[in-house]
Amino acid sequence: MKTLSHLYLPFLASFVTAEVFDYVVVGAGTSGLVLANRLTEDSSVKVVVIEAGHDERDNPLVRIPNNFVNSFSTPLNWNYTTVPQPAANNRSLGLVSGRAWGGTSAINGMTYIRATRKDIDIWEQLGNDGWNYDALAPYFKKSEDYIRPNPSQVATGATYDLQYHGLNGNVRVAYRQALVNSSTFPLVRDTLENFDVGLSPDINSGDVRGFAIAPSTIDPAPAGDNRWDAATAYLYPVEDRPNLSVLQGTVTRILWAGDNKTTSTCGRLTANGVEYVTSEDLIGSVQAKEVILSAGALRSPSIIEASGIGNPSVLESLGVDTKISLPGVGALLHDQTSHYFIVNGTLDTVEGAFTTYVTAAQVFGDTLDEVAASSRSRIPAWAQSIVERTGGGFLNATAVETLLGLQHDLLFLYDNLIGEIIISSLGGYIASSYWALFPFTRGSVHLSPDDVNRPTIDLNILQVDFDVEVTTAIGRFVQNFWRTAPVSAHIVGQIDPPEDLIPVNATFEQWAAWIRSAGIPDAHPYASAAMLPRELGGVVDPELKVYGTNNVRIVDASIFPFQNSGHPTATLYAVAERAADIFKTVRRPS
Repeated sequence: MKTLSHLYLPFLASFVTAEVFDYVVVGAGTSGLVLANRLTEDSSVKVVVIEAGHDERDNPLVRIPNNFVNSFSTPLNWNYTTVPQPAANNRSLGLVSGRAWGGTSAINGMTYIRATRKDIDIWEQLGNDGWNYDALAPYFKKSEDYIRPNPSQVATGATYDLQYHGLNGNVRVAYRQALVNSSTFPLVRDTLENFDVGLSPDINSGDVRGFAIAPSTIDPAPAGDNRWDAATAYLYPVEDRPNLSVLQGTVTRILWAGDNKTTSTCGRLTANGVEYVTSEDLIGSVQAKEVILSAGALRSPSIIEASGIGNPSVLESLGVDTKISLPGVGALLHDQTSHYFIVNGTLDTVEGAFTTYVTAAQVFGDTLDEVAASSRSRIPAWAQSIVERTGGGFLNATAVETLLGLQHDLLFLYDNLIGEIIISSLGGYIASSYWALFPFTRGSVHLSPDDVNRPTIDLNILQVDFDVEVTTAIGRFVQNFWRTAPVSAHIVGQIDPPEDLIPVNATFEQWAAWIRSAGIPDAHPYASAAMLPRELGGVVDPELKVYGTNNVRIVDASIFPFQNSGHPTATLYAVAERAADIFKTVRRPS
Protein backbone atom coordinates (compact mmCIF):
# COMPACT_ATOMS: atom_id res chain seq x y z
CA MET A 1 0.00 0.00 0.00
CA LYS A 2 1.48 3.33 -0.97
CA THR A 3 1.09 7.00 -0.21
CA LEU A 4 -0.58 8.97 -2.96
CA SER A 5 1.08 11.89 -4.67
CA HIS A 6 -1.09 14.92 -5.34
CA LEU A 7 -1.02 17.84 -7.69
CA TYR A 8 -1.72 20.70 -5.28
CA LEU A 9 -3.54 23.75 -6.59
CA PRO A 10 -3.37 26.36 -3.79
CA PHE A 11 -5.27 29.03 -5.67
CA LEU A 12 -8.26 26.66 -5.78
CA ALA A 13 -7.62 25.15 -2.34
CA SER A 14 -7.91 21.80 -4.05
CA PHE A 15 -5.85 18.99 -5.49
CA VAL A 16 -6.13 16.01 -7.79
CA THR A 17 -4.35 12.69 -7.71
CA ALA A 18 -1.57 12.28 -10.22
CA GLU A 19 -2.68 8.75 -11.13
CA VAL A 20 -5.71 7.35 -12.91
CA PHE A 21 -6.93 4.30 -11.02
CA ASP A 22 -8.88 1.37 -12.36
CA TYR A 23 -11.24 1.50 -9.38
CA VAL A 24 -11.96 3.99 -6.64
CA VAL A 25 -13.69 2.35 -3.68
CA VAL A 26 -15.59 4.79 -1.47
CA GLY A 27 -15.42 3.52 2.10
CA ALA A 28 -12.88 1.26 3.84
CA GLY A 29 -15.58 -0.70 5.60
CA THR A 30 -16.94 -4.22 5.71
CA SER A 31 -17.60 -4.40 1.96
CA GLY A 32 -15.10 -1.93 0.59
CA LEU A 33 -12.04 -3.67 1.97
CA VAL A 34 -13.13 -7.04 0.57
CA LEU A 35 -13.26 -5.43 -2.86
CA ALA A 36 -9.94 -3.64 -2.42
CA ASN A 37 -8.26 -6.91 -1.49
CA ARG A 38 -9.78 -9.08 -4.21
CA LEU A 39 -9.50 -6.59 -7.08
CA THR A 40 -5.80 -5.97 -6.39
CA GLU A 41 -5.02 -9.68 -6.56
CA ASP A 42 -4.36 -8.77 -10.19
CA SER A 43 -1.17 -6.73 -9.96
CA SER A 44 -2.09 -4.79 -13.09
CA VAL A 45 -5.24 -3.39 -11.45
CA LYS A 46 -4.80 -0.19 -9.47
CA VAL A 47 -7.29 0.51 -6.65
CA VAL A 48 -7.62 3.47 -4.32
CA VAL A 49 -9.86 3.37 -1.25
CA ILE A 50 -11.08 6.66 0.23
CA GLU A 51 -12.11 6.57 3.90
CA ALA A 52 -13.07 9.31 6.34
CA GLY A 53 -11.71 7.36 9.31
CA HIS A 54 -8.23 6.22 10.23
CA ASP A 55 -6.10 3.18 10.95
CA GLU A 56 -7.24 2.03 14.40
CA ARG A 57 -5.40 -1.28 14.64
CA ASP A 58 -3.81 -0.35 17.99
CA ASN A 59 -6.88 1.30 19.51
CA PRO A 60 -8.11 -0.71 22.53
CA LEU A 61 -11.66 0.50 21.86
CA VAL A 62 -11.46 -1.50 18.64
CA ARG A 63 -9.19 -4.39 19.53
CA ILE A 64 -10.75 -5.46 22.86
CA PRO A 65 -14.23 -6.91 22.18
CA ASN A 66 -15.87 -5.81 25.43
CA ASN A 67 -14.90 -2.19 24.78
CA PHE A 68 -17.13 -1.77 21.75
CA VAL A 69 -19.96 0.10 23.49
CA ASN A 70 -17.43 2.66 24.76
CA SER A 71 -16.52 3.49 21.15
CA PHE A 72 -19.99 4.82 20.39
CA SER A 73 -19.31 8.20 22.03
CA THR A 74 -16.01 8.71 20.17
CA PRO A 75 -15.08 9.82 16.62
CA LEU A 76 -15.01 6.11 15.70
CA ASN A 77 -18.80 6.43 15.35
CA TRP A 78 -20.48 8.78 12.90
CA ASN A 79 -23.18 9.00 15.57
CA TYR A 80 -26.02 9.78 13.19
CA THR A 81 -29.43 10.77 14.52
CA THR A 82 -32.85 10.50 12.96
CA VAL A 83 -35.39 13.23 12.57
CA PRO A 84 -38.10 13.03 15.27
CA GLN A 85 -40.04 9.79 14.87
CA PRO A 86 -43.81 10.41 15.22
CA ALA A 87 -44.67 6.75 15.90
CA ALA A 88 -41.96 6.50 18.57
CA ASN A 89 -43.13 9.34 20.81
CA ASN A 90 -41.46 11.91 18.56
CA ARG A 91 -38.00 10.87 19.72
CA SER A 92 -34.83 11.49 17.69
CA LEU A 93 -32.86 8.26 17.76
CA GLY A 94 -29.15 7.55 17.47
CA LEU A 95 -27.58 5.25 14.89
CA VAL A 96 -24.19 3.57 15.15
CA SER A 97 -22.01 3.66 12.02
CA GLY A 98 -18.27 3.07 12.00
CA ARG A 99 -15.73 5.69 10.93
CA ALA A 100 -12.44 3.81 10.78
CA TRP A 101 -10.53 1.36 8.66
CA GLY A 102 -12.94 -1.53 8.89
CA GLY A 103 -16.05 0.65 9.04
CA THR A 104 -18.82 -0.61 11.30
CA SER A 105 -17.05 -3.97 11.64
CA ALA A 106 -14.57 -2.06 13.85
CA ILE A 107 -17.19 -1.08 16.44
CA ASN A 108 -20.10 -3.53 16.11
CA GLY A 109 -21.13 -6.34 18.45
CA MET A 110 -19.17 -8.88 16.35
CA THR A 111 -22.08 -11.35 16.09
CA TYR A 112 -21.61 -13.71 13.13
CA ILE A 113 -24.98 -15.01 11.92
CA ARG A 114 -25.62 -15.50 8.21
CA ALA A 115 -28.86 -14.80 6.39
CA THR A 116 -31.08 -17.82 5.84
CA ARG A 117 -31.71 -19.62 2.59
CA LYS A 118 -35.20 -18.13 2.41
CA ASP A 119 -33.86 -14.63 3.11
CA ILE A 120 -31.59 -14.76 0.07
CA ASP A 121 -33.74 -16.80 -2.30
CA ILE A 122 -36.39 -14.09 -2.22
CA TRP A 123 -33.85 -11.68 -3.74
CA GLU A 124 -34.05 -13.70 -6.94
CA GLN A 125 -37.85 -13.77 -6.78
CA LEU A 126 -37.73 -9.98 -6.71
CA GLY A 127 -36.05 -10.00 -10.14
CA ASN A 128 -32.36 -10.32 -9.30
CA ASP A 129 -31.27 -13.21 -11.50
CA GLY A 130 -28.46 -15.25 -9.98
CA TRP A 131 -28.87 -13.89 -6.47
CA ASN A 132 -29.99 -16.94 -4.52
CA TYR A 133 -28.66 -18.84 -1.54
CA ASP A 134 -26.92 -21.53 -3.56
CA ALA A 135 -25.00 -18.83 -5.45
CA LEU A 136 -24.00 -17.05 -2.24
CA ALA A 137 -23.20 -20.09 -0.07
CA PRO A 138 -19.67 -20.63 -1.49
CA TYR A 139 -18.81 -17.04 -0.61
CA PHE A 140 -19.86 -17.47 3.00
CA LYS A 141 -17.29 -20.25 3.16
CA LYS A 142 -14.69 -18.40 1.09
CA SER A 143 -14.70 -15.46 3.49
CA GLU A 144 -14.66 -17.53 6.70
CA ASP A 145 -11.79 -18.80 8.85
CA TYR A 146 -13.81 -20.87 11.31
CA ILE A 147 -12.24 -21.89 14.62
CA ARG A 148 -13.95 -24.98 15.95
CA PRO A 149 -15.20 -24.70 19.55
CA ASN A 150 -13.20 -26.59 22.14
CA PRO A 151 -14.80 -29.33 24.29
CA SER A 152 -15.59 -26.91 27.13
CA GLN A 153 -17.38 -24.56 24.72
CA VAL A 154 -19.35 -27.45 23.24
CA ALA A 155 -20.36 -28.51 26.75
CA THR A 156 -21.53 -24.94 27.36
CA GLY A 157 -23.75 -24.93 24.27
CA ALA A 158 -21.68 -24.26 21.14
CA THR A 159 -23.11 -26.32 18.27
CA TYR A 160 -21.72 -26.63 14.77
CA ASP A 161 -21.66 -28.72 11.62
CA LEU A 162 -18.33 -28.32 9.86
CA GLN A 163 -19.79 -28.87 6.37
CA TYR A 164 -21.20 -25.33 6.45
CA HIS A 165 -17.96 -23.57 7.34
CA GLY A 166 -14.87 -22.27 5.62
CA LEU A 167 -11.54 -22.97 7.28
CA ASN A 168 -9.14 -20.88 5.19
CA GLY A 169 -10.90 -17.56 4.63
CA ASN A 170 -10.03 -14.06 5.76
CA VAL A 171 -12.60 -13.54 8.52
CA ARG A 172 -11.86 -15.33 11.77
CA VAL A 173 -15.03 -16.70 13.38
CA ALA A 174 -14.88 -18.22 16.86
CA TYR A 175 -16.54 -18.50 20.25
CA ARG A 176 -15.62 -16.32 23.20
CA GLN A 177 -13.04 -17.92 25.48
CA ALA A 178 -15.25 -17.10 28.46
CA LEU A 179 -17.93 -19.42 27.09
CA VAL A 180 -17.21 -22.19 29.60
CA ASN A 181 -18.66 -23.89 32.68
CA SER A 182 -22.14 -22.37 32.67
CA SER A 183 -25.44 -23.87 33.77
CA THR A 184 -27.36 -21.19 31.85
CA PHE A 185 -27.33 -23.05 28.56
CA PRO A 186 -29.27 -26.17 29.68
CA LEU A 187 -31.77 -24.03 31.60
CA VAL A 188 -32.53 -21.88 28.56
CA ARG A 189 -32.59 -24.89 26.22
CA ASP A 190 -34.95 -26.89 28.43
CA THR A 191 -37.27 -23.93 29.01
CA LEU A 192 -37.54 -23.19 25.28
CA GLU A 193 -38.67 -26.76 24.66
CA ASN A 194 -41.93 -25.75 26.36
CA PHE A 195 -42.44 -23.27 23.52
CA ASP A 196 -41.66 -25.79 20.77
CA VAL A 197 -38.28 -24.14 20.15
CA GLY A 198 -35.48 -26.65 19.68
CA LEU A 199 -31.71 -26.48 19.61
CA SER A 200 -30.17 -25.40 16.31
CA PRO A 201 -27.47 -27.81 15.07
CA ASP A 202 -25.64 -24.87 13.46
CA ILE A 203 -26.92 -21.31 13.41
CA ASN A 204 -24.97 -20.67 10.18
CA SER A 205 -26.37 -23.61 8.21
CA GLY A 206 -28.81 -21.52 6.17
CA ASP A 207 -31.63 -21.99 8.69
CA VAL A 208 -31.29 -20.09 11.96
CA ARG A 209 -34.53 -21.25 13.58
CA GLY A 210 -34.29 -22.42 17.16
CA PHE A 211 -31.84 -21.72 19.97
CA ALA A 212 -28.07 -21.49 19.60
CA ILE A 213 -25.02 -19.66 20.86
CA ALA A 214 -23.75 -17.52 18.01
CA PRO A 215 -20.04 -17.23 17.23
CA SER A 216 -18.28 -13.90 16.86
CA THR A 217 -15.77 -12.27 14.51
CA ILE A 218 -12.92 -12.58 16.99
CA ASP A 219 -9.51 -14.17 17.34
CA PRO A 220 -9.44 -16.24 20.55
CA ALA A 221 -5.81 -15.45 21.33
CA PRO A 222 -4.18 -16.84 24.49
CA ALA A 223 -3.81 -13.35 25.97
CA GLY A 224 -7.50 -12.61 25.38
CA ASP A 225 -10.03 -12.33 22.58
CA ASN A 226 -9.33 -9.76 19.85
CA ARG A 227 -11.78 -8.23 17.40
CA TRP A 228 -11.33 -9.46 13.83
CA ASP A 229 -12.69 -6.61 11.70
CA ALA A 230 -12.59 -6.04 7.95
CA ALA A 231 -9.26 -4.21 8.12
CA THR A 232 -7.67 -7.08 10.04
CA ALA A 233 -9.18 -9.59 7.63
CA TYR A 234 -8.70 -7.92 4.26
CA LEU A 235 -6.44 -4.85 4.43
CA TYR A 236 -3.54 -5.40 6.82
CA PRO A 237 -2.42 -8.68 5.20
CA VAL A 238 -2.04 -6.96 1.78
CA GLU A 239 -1.15 -3.40 2.73
CA ASP A 240 2.24 -3.73 1.02
CA ARG A 241 0.69 -4.21 -2.43
CA PRO A 242 1.99 -1.40 -4.66
CA ASN A 243 -1.29 -1.33 -6.61
CA LEU A 244 -3.42 -0.61 -3.51
CA SER A 245 -3.71 2.86 -1.96
CA VAL A 246 -5.77 4.24 0.92
CA LEU A 247 -6.59 7.93 1.06
CA GLN A 248 -8.09 9.77 4.04
CA GLY A 249 -11.05 11.94 3.16
CA THR A 250 -14.83 12.17 2.90
CA VAL A 251 -16.25 11.61 -0.58
CA THR A 252 -18.90 14.17 -1.47
CA ARG A 253 -19.90 13.34 -5.04
CA ILE A 254 -19.17 11.46 -8.24
CA LEU A 255 -17.51 13.33 -11.10
CA TRP A 256 -18.95 12.74 -14.57
CA ALA A 257 -17.22 12.70 -17.93
CA GLY A 258 -18.30 15.07 -20.66
CA ASP A 259 -21.21 17.49 -20.43
CA ASN A 260 -22.98 16.70 -17.18
CA LYS A 261 -25.36 19.62 -16.97
CA THR A 262 -28.35 17.97 -18.61
CA THR A 263 -30.57 15.10 -17.62
CA SER A 264 -29.57 11.72 -19.04
CA THR A 265 -32.32 10.35 -21.30
CA CYS A 266 -31.15 8.05 -24.07
CA GLY A 267 -27.53 7.72 -23.04
CA ARG A 268 -25.82 6.60 -19.87
CA LEU A 269 -23.60 8.65 -17.63
CA THR A 270 -19.93 7.74 -17.31
CA ALA A 271 -18.04 8.57 -14.14
CA ASN A 272 -14.41 9.58 -14.28
CA GLY A 273 -13.75 9.84 -10.55
CA VAL A 274 -14.95 11.29 -7.27
CA GLU A 275 -14.59 14.48 -5.28
CA TYR A 276 -13.69 14.40 -1.60
CA VAL A 277 -12.91 16.69 1.31
CA THR A 278 -9.87 16.26 3.55
CA SER A 279 -9.78 16.73 7.31
CA GLU A 280 -8.23 20.15 6.56
CA ASP A 281 -11.32 21.06 4.49
CA LEU A 282 -9.42 20.96 1.22
CA ILE A 283 -11.30 19.69 -1.82
CA GLY A 284 -9.61 16.89 -3.72
CA SER A 285 -10.47 14.62 -6.60
CA VAL A 286 -9.45 11.14 -7.69
CA GLN A 287 -9.61 9.96 -11.28
CA ALA A 288 -10.77 6.39 -11.86
CA LYS A 289 -12.23 4.22 -14.59
CA GLU A 290 -14.84 2.72 -12.27
CA VAL A 291 -16.49 4.01 -9.09
CA ILE A 292 -17.65 1.61 -6.35
CA LEU A 293 -19.66 3.04 -3.47
CA SER A 294 -19.27 1.10 -0.22
CA ALA A 295 -20.07 3.91 2.18
CA GLY A 296 -22.99 2.14 3.83
CA ALA A 297 -26.77 2.33 3.75
CA LEU A 298 -26.79 5.70 5.53
CA ARG A 299 -24.16 7.37 3.35
CA SER A 300 -24.08 5.95 -0.19
CA PRO A 301 -27.51 7.46 -1.08
CA SER A 302 -26.30 10.97 -0.19
CA ILE A 303 -23.29 10.61 -2.48
CA ILE A 304 -25.54 9.46 -5.32
CA GLU A 305 -27.92 12.37 -4.77
CA ALA A 306 -25.12 14.93 -4.64
CA SER A 307 -24.09 13.54 -8.04
CA GLY A 308 -27.50 14.19 -9.60
CA ILE A 309 -29.12 10.75 -9.27
CA GLY A 310 -32.30 10.27 -7.30
CA ASN A 311 -35.85 11.44 -6.79
CA PRO A 312 -36.25 14.66 -8.83
CA SER A 313 -38.33 16.33 -6.12
CA VAL A 314 -35.66 15.61 -3.51
CA LEU A 315 -32.85 16.79 -5.80
CA GLU A 316 -34.72 19.98 -6.66
CA SER A 317 -35.15 20.77 -2.95
CA LEU A 318 -31.39 20.37 -2.56
CA GLY A 319 -30.57 22.56 -5.54
CA VAL A 320 -29.08 19.63 -7.46
CA ASP A 321 -29.77 19.16 -11.18
CA THR A 322 -31.33 15.79 -11.96
CA LYS A 323 -29.16 13.72 -14.28
CA ILE A 324 -30.90 10.38 -13.72
CA SER A 325 -34.35 10.00 -12.18
CA LEU A 326 -34.21 7.12 -9.67
CA PRO A 327 -36.94 7.65 -7.05
CA GLY A 328 -35.74 4.65 -5.06
CA VAL A 329 -32.54 6.38 -3.95
CA GLY A 330 -32.83 6.62 -0.17
CA ALA A 331 -36.54 5.82 -0.25
CA LEU A 332 -36.88 2.21 0.97
CA LEU A 333 -34.64 2.43 4.04
CA HIS A 334 -35.60 0.21 6.95
CA ASP A 335 -34.07 -0.97 10.19
CA GLN A 336 -35.20 -3.31 12.92
CA THR A 337 -36.38 -1.77 16.21
CA SER A 338 -34.82 -3.26 19.32
CA HIS A 339 -36.33 -3.55 22.81
CA TYR A 340 -35.06 -4.93 26.11
CA PHE A 341 -36.75 -7.12 28.69
CA ILE A 342 -34.54 -7.14 31.81
CA VAL A 343 -34.84 -9.47 34.79
CA ASN A 344 -32.97 -10.04 38.04
CA GLY A 345 -31.87 -13.54 38.88
CA THR A 346 -29.21 -16.02 39.89
CA LEU A 347 -28.15 -17.32 36.48
CA ASP A 348 -24.40 -17.62 35.97
CA THR A 349 -24.47 -15.86 32.62
CA VAL A 350 -21.37 -15.98 30.47
CA GLU A 351 -20.04 -14.17 27.44
CA GLY A 352 -21.74 -15.22 24.25
CA ALA A 353 -24.83 -14.46 22.23
CA PHE A 354 -27.55 -16.83 23.50
CA THR A 355 -29.73 -16.42 20.43
CA THR A 356 -33.28 -17.61 19.79
CA TYR A 357 -35.14 -17.28 16.50
CA VAL A 358 -38.91 -17.73 16.46
CA THR A 359 -41.51 -18.08 13.71
CA ALA A 360 -44.89 -16.40 13.37
CA ALA A 361 -46.56 -19.64 14.46
CA GLN A 362 -44.52 -19.71 17.67
CA VAL A 363 -45.39 -16.15 18.71
CA PHE A 364 -48.98 -15.91 17.45
CA GLY A 365 -50.07 -19.47 18.24
CA ASP A 366 -53.75 -20.19 17.61
CA THR A 367 -54.33 -16.70 16.19
CA LEU A 368 -51.82 -17.19 13.36
CA ASP A 369 -54.32 -17.53 10.50
CA GLU A 370 -56.33 -14.56 11.70
CA VAL A 371 -53.21 -12.42 12.05
CA ALA A 372 -51.96 -13.44 8.60
CA ALA A 373 -55.26 -12.59 6.89
CA SER A 374 -55.74 -9.32 8.74
CA SER A 375 -52.22 -8.07 8.07
CA ARG A 376 -52.37 -9.04 4.40
CA SER A 377 -55.52 -6.99 3.90
CA ARG A 378 -53.82 -3.87 5.28
CA ILE A 379 -50.82 -3.91 2.92
CA PRO A 380 -52.30 -1.47 0.34
CA ALA A 381 -52.87 1.13 3.05
CA TRP A 382 -49.36 0.63 4.41
CA ALA A 383 -47.89 1.07 0.93
CA GLN A 384 -49.77 4.30 0.38
CA SER A 385 -48.66 5.73 3.72
CA ILE A 386 -45.03 4.83 2.98
CA VAL A 387 -45.15 6.55 -0.41
CA GLU A 388 -46.68 9.67 1.09
CA ARG A 389 -43.96 9.92 3.73
CA THR A 390 -40.89 8.82 1.76
CA GLY A 391 -41.48 9.02 -1.97
CA GLY A 392 -42.60 12.53 -2.65
CA GLY A 393 -45.08 11.22 -5.21
CA PHE A 394 -42.37 9.69 -7.40
CA LEU A 395 -42.27 6.32 -5.63
CA ASN A 396 -44.92 3.95 -6.94
CA ALA A 397 -47.45 2.70 -4.35
CA THR A 398 -48.11 -0.43 -6.41
CA ALA A 399 -44.39 -1.24 -6.36
CA VAL A 400 -44.21 -0.81 -2.58
CA GLU A 401 -47.31 -2.98 -2.21
CA THR A 402 -45.58 -5.70 -4.26
CA LEU A 403 -42.52 -5.58 -2.00
CA LEU A 404 -44.56 -5.72 1.20
CA GLY A 405 -46.64 -8.58 -0.21
CA LEU A 406 -43.55 -10.67 -0.89
CA GLN A 407 -42.24 -9.89 2.57
CA HIS A 408 -45.57 -11.04 4.03
CA ASP A 409 -45.27 -14.29 2.05
CA LEU A 410 -41.79 -14.78 3.48
CA LEU A 411 -43.16 -14.68 7.03
CA PHE A 412 -46.50 -16.43 6.69
CA LEU A 413 -46.42 -18.53 3.52
CA TYR A 414 -42.77 -19.63 3.54
CA ASP A 415 -42.57 -19.94 7.35
CA ASN A 416 -39.42 -17.87 7.67
CA LEU A 417 -38.38 -16.37 11.00
CA ILE A 418 -40.24 -13.38 12.45
CA GLY A 419 -38.32 -12.49 15.61
CA GLU A 420 -34.90 -12.66 17.26
CA ILE A 421 -34.16 -12.77 21.00
CA ILE A 422 -30.66 -12.48 22.48
CA ILE A 423 -29.98 -13.21 26.15
CA SER A 424 -26.90 -11.59 27.67
CA SER A 425 -25.46 -10.22 30.89
CA LEU A 426 -26.19 -6.58 31.69
CA GLY A 427 -24.32 -5.59 34.81
CA GLY A 428 -25.91 -7.62 37.60
CA TYR A 429 -29.01 -8.28 35.53
CA ILE A 430 -30.00 -10.51 32.62
CA ALA A 431 -31.22 -8.80 29.45
CA SER A 432 -33.28 -10.18 26.62
CA SER A 433 -32.98 -7.89 23.63
CA TYR A 434 -35.53 -8.67 20.95
CA TRP A 435 -36.89 -7.34 17.69
CA ALA A 436 -39.14 -8.05 14.74
CA LEU A 437 -36.83 -9.23 11.97
CA PHE A 438 -38.83 -7.91 9.01
CA PRO A 439 -40.48 -4.55 9.73
CA PHE A 440 -43.07 -3.42 7.22
CA THR A 441 -42.30 0.24 7.86
CA ARG A 442 -40.09 1.99 5.32
CA GLY A 443 -38.24 5.24 5.84
CA SER A 444 -35.72 7.34 3.97
CA VAL A 445 -32.25 8.82 4.03
CA HIS A 446 -31.27 11.82 1.92
CA LEU A 447 -28.49 14.32 1.48
CA SER A 448 -28.72 17.11 4.00
CA PRO A 449 -28.71 20.66 2.62
CA ASP A 450 -26.73 21.78 5.67
CA ASP A 451 -23.96 19.23 6.28
CA VAL A 452 -22.69 16.47 4.01
CA ASN A 453 -21.71 14.49 7.11
CA ARG A 454 -25.20 14.59 8.64
CA PRO A 455 -27.65 12.95 6.22
CA THR A 456 -31.34 13.47 6.87
CA ILE A 457 -32.45 10.09 8.25
CA ASP A 458 -36.09 9.21 8.80
CA LEU A 459 -36.42 5.53 9.75
CA ASN A 460 -40.14 6.10 10.26
CA ILE A 461 -40.01 3.31 12.85
CA LEU A 462 -43.24 1.70 14.02
CA GLN A 463 -45.37 3.77 11.64
CA VAL A 464 -46.96 0.56 10.34
CA ASP A 465 -49.11 -0.68 13.21
CA PHE A 466 -48.37 -4.32 12.43
CA ASP A 467 -44.74 -3.79 13.46
CA VAL A 468 -46.04 -2.92 16.94
CA GLU A 469 -48.28 -6.00 16.93
CA VAL A 470 -45.38 -8.30 16.03
CA THR A 471 -43.09 -6.69 18.61
CA THR A 472 -45.80 -7.09 21.25
CA ALA A 473 -46.18 -10.79 20.42
CA ILE A 474 -42.42 -11.32 20.72
CA GLY A 475 -42.33 -9.33 23.98
CA ARG A 476 -45.07 -11.50 25.45
CA PHE A 477 -43.13 -14.58 24.36
CA VAL A 478 -40.07 -13.28 26.23
CA GLN A 479 -42.03 -12.41 29.35
CA ASN A 480 -43.65 -15.86 29.40
CA PHE A 481 -40.27 -17.50 28.87
CA TRP A 482 -38.82 -15.98 32.05
CA ARG A 483 -41.90 -17.16 33.98
CA THR A 484 -41.61 -20.76 32.77
CA ALA A 485 -39.74 -23.61 34.47
CA PRO A 486 -36.98 -24.52 34.77
CA VAL A 487 -35.49 -21.05 34.21
CA SER A 488 -38.18 -19.33 36.31
CA ALA A 489 -36.74 -20.84 39.49
CA HIS A 490 -33.68 -18.65 38.98
CA ILE A 491 -35.53 -15.36 38.35
CA VAL A 492 -36.40 -13.08 41.25
CA GLY A 493 -37.91 -10.06 39.54
CA GLN A 494 -38.84 -8.16 36.38
CA ILE A 495 -36.80 -4.95 36.16
CA ASP A 496 -37.52 -3.27 32.82
CA PRO A 497 -40.21 -2.74 31.78
CA PRO A 498 -41.30 -2.63 35.43
CA GLU A 499 -44.03 -5.08 36.32
CA ASP A 500 -46.49 -2.36 37.27
CA LEU A 501 -46.14 -1.00 33.72
CA ILE A 502 -46.18 -4.35 31.87
CA PRO A 503 -47.75 -6.98 34.15
CA VAL A 504 -48.12 -10.56 33.00
CA ASN A 505 -51.66 -9.79 31.83
CA ALA A 506 -50.80 -6.47 30.16
CA THR A 507 -53.14 -5.35 27.41
CA PHE A 508 -52.03 -4.68 23.86
CA GLU A 509 -52.45 -0.96 24.55
CA GLN A 510 -50.04 -1.17 27.49
CA TRP A 511 -47.49 -3.05 25.42
CA ALA A 512 -47.88 -0.66 22.47
CA ALA A 513 -47.34 2.41 24.63
CA TRP A 514 -44.16 0.95 26.10
CA ILE A 515 -42.87 -0.25 22.72
CA ARG A 516 -43.28 3.21 21.21
CA SER A 517 -41.51 4.82 24.18
CA ALA A 518 -38.58 2.40 24.44
CA GLY A 519 -37.68 1.19 20.93
CA ILE A 520 -34.29 2.02 19.45
CA PRO A 521 -32.76 1.26 16.03
CA ASP A 522 -30.87 -2.00 15.78
CA ALA A 523 -28.18 -0.39 13.58
CA HIS A 524 -28.99 -2.83 10.76
CA PRO A 525 -30.07 -0.36 8.03
CA TYR A 526 -30.81 -1.77 4.57
CA ALA A 527 -32.41 -1.08 1.18
CA SER A 528 -31.66 2.62 0.69
CA ALA A 529 -30.23 1.86 -2.78
CA ALA A 530 -31.88 -1.47 -3.34
CA MET A 531 -30.97 -4.15 -5.85
CA LEU A 532 -34.38 -4.35 -7.49
CA PRO A 533 -35.93 -3.84 -10.91
CA ARG A 534 -36.14 -0.15 -11.65
CA GLU A 535 -39.94 -0.24 -11.68
CA LEU A 536 -39.94 -1.54 -8.08
CA GLY A 537 -37.83 1.35 -6.83
CA GLY A 538 -34.49 -0.28 -7.58
CA VAL A 539 -31.23 1.64 -7.75
CA VAL A 540 -28.81 -1.07 -8.88
CA ASP A 541 -29.15 -4.04 -11.23
CA PRO A 542 -28.01 -7.63 -10.49
CA GLU A 543 -24.46 -6.65 -11.50
CA LEU A 544 -24.69 -3.94 -8.82
CA LYS A 545 -24.48 -1.15 -11.39
CA VAL A 546 -26.48 2.02 -10.78
CA TYR A 547 -29.24 2.31 -13.38
CA GLY A 548 -28.41 4.85 -16.07
CA THR A 549 -24.65 4.70 -15.54
CA ASN A 550 -21.87 2.84 -17.28
CA ASN A 551 -19.44 2.43 -14.43
CA VAL A 552 -20.90 3.26 -11.01
CA ARG A 553 -21.60 0.34 -8.69
CA ILE A 554 -22.71 -0.04 -5.09
CA VAL A 555 -21.65 -2.80 -2.72
CA ASP A 556 -22.89 -2.33 0.84
CA ALA A 557 -26.02 -2.93 2.92
CA SER A 558 -27.95 -0.30 0.95
CA ILE A 559 -28.44 -2.79 -1.90
CA PHE A 560 -30.12 -5.48 0.24
CA PRO A 561 -33.79 -5.29 -0.83
CA PHE A 562 -35.11 -6.64 2.49
CA GLN A 563 -33.96 -7.18 6.02
CA ASN A 564 -32.69 -10.68 6.79
CA SER A 565 -32.75 -13.03 9.74
CA GLY A 566 -29.01 -12.89 10.33
CA HIS A 567 -26.80 -10.02 11.37
CA PRO A 568 -25.33 -7.82 8.60
CA THR A 569 -21.63 -8.64 8.83
CA ALA A 570 -21.60 -12.26 7.66
CA THR A 571 -23.81 -11.60 4.65
CA LEU A 572 -21.99 -8.39 3.73
CA TYR A 573 -18.69 -10.27 3.53
CA ALA A 574 -20.24 -12.92 1.28
CA VAL A 575 -21.98 -10.38 -0.98
CA ALA A 576 -18.76 -8.39 -1.36
CA GLU A 577 -16.80 -11.54 -2.19
CA ARG A 578 -19.33 -12.40 -4.89
CA ALA A 579 -19.35 -8.81 -6.14
CA ALA A 580 -15.58 -8.94 -6.59
CA ASP A 581 -15.94 -12.01 -8.79
CA ILE A 582 -18.70 -10.32 -10.79
CA PHE A 583 -16.50 -7.29 -11.38
CA LYS A 584 -13.60 -9.48 -12.45
CA THR A 585 -15.70 -11.33 -15.01
CA VAL A 586 -17.24 -8.27 -16.64
CA ARG A 587 -14.96 -6.35 -18.95
CA ARG A 588 -12.72 -4.11 -16.89
CA PRO A 589 -12.86 -0.49 -18.09
CA SER A 590 -10.05 0.38 -20.47
